[in-house]
Amino acid sequence: MEVFLVRHGAVEVDPARLRGNPPLSELGRGQARALAERLRDTHFDRCLVSPLVRAQETARLLTSGRAIPLETHACLAEGSYGALDGMERGSELERYPEHFRLGRTVIPRLAATGETAPGGEPRSAFLARAQAAHTLVTAALADPTARVLVVSHGGLLAYLIQLLLGHEPRDQVTIGFDFCGVARVLSYREEPAFGPFAMLHFVAN
Repeated sequence: MEVFLVRHGAVEVDPARLRGNPPLSELGRGQARALAERLRDTHFDRCLVSPLVRAQETARLLTSGRAIPLETHACLAEGSYGALDGMERGSELERYPEHFRLGRTVIPRLAATGETAPGGEPRSAFLARAQAAHTLVTAALADPTARVLVVSHGGLLAYLIQLLLGHEPRDQVTIGFDFCGVARVLSYREEPAFGPFAMLHFVAN
């Protein structure tokens, strides 16, 4: 099996407010087009994508000109933004300092407090979605020759990639994805009887 995990491109940032479901920025669209060009000669059998706008736009650009329908799955969405959605920028650090003591993104907030954001998903719900995503991806790869494209988000992919590699997900994971960053995961065996193994390969920008 072979799966390409892709984070969406850079997003449009509201200078005044935090938003949980922004579209791609012009930079993000350029990143997705550049990645589409790099993957031009790579055949994909299926494309699994998050329902959020930034992932949908990225997936459409990556599959432009290909006869691959986008398969949208809620389990591939990013962790819930909770009370941070629509909040005035800067006030989130004052109102919820405990959530940001380890960093600003979903995984550090999860590691700090056990939830993706104030009023967001608890770790158990986020992990359950990551496990559902793992089941979805591995089912899509039932054909040993299959190659699947997954377009999702940094936090969800950090959990999913650990599951694909056969590990229990940790909040303190050090695997990160840049905008339109790609990780290629292969399942393989070593003769005569070792394996199966999962091999991780980050595709250079």
